[in-house]
Amino acid sequence: MLKKIILTSVMAIALVISIPTKAHAAYGDGAAIGAAFVGGFPAHTGLALTGQFSGVPLMFGLGFRAEFNDSYQYFGLGFTMDWWGLKIPLLQDNVGIHFYLGPGLGVDATFGSEYWRLHAGLRVPIGFSFVFAKSWEIFLELAPTLNVLSAGSHGFQLLGIYVGDGGGGFGLDGLLAFGAQLGFRYWF
Repeated sequence: MLKKIILTSVMAIALVISIPTKAHAAYGDGAAIGAAFVGGFPAHTGLALTGQFSGVPLMFGLGFRAEFNDSYQYFGLGFTMDWWGLKIPLLQDNVGIHFYLGPGLGVDATFGSEYWRLHAGLRVPIGFSFVFAKSWEIFLELAPTLNVLSAGSHGFQLLGIYVGDGGGGFGLDGLLAFGAQLGFRYWF
């Protein structure tokens, strides 16, 4: 908890100190790297590394989650790849605020005390970013996800139809998921 408070405070101070004097014209199409707090699909909360390679129009994310206590152990890795097909500058006077939207893919592998699970889904990242200090960006992103495939120690699920331990059936909770990220990036 203390680490989260310190990181949030550092980000808030960075915002106050570096309020832009001139807006960034648009997103850079070069390389970027950053970090984010993530929640949802990929499952649970954790930290992620996010970035883009120069000349490649895709944003990549690699997430990590872990929880270890006396009664429960959990470890998960997630990978996302998104194409921001729509990028709209919203405010260009003294700040660079942008909206982005586009299709993406998400894959997640989780291992718990008594199970393992692999998810693969189609996602639509919907985000807002605040570009400041020439090359720095803070972003907030929501990503509704359609879980296409889920397989694990308790069974198999395809588009919400479950076959496994205890029978089968359809579950909306197995079909739809929701993710969110809050983080920063540096554009080269």
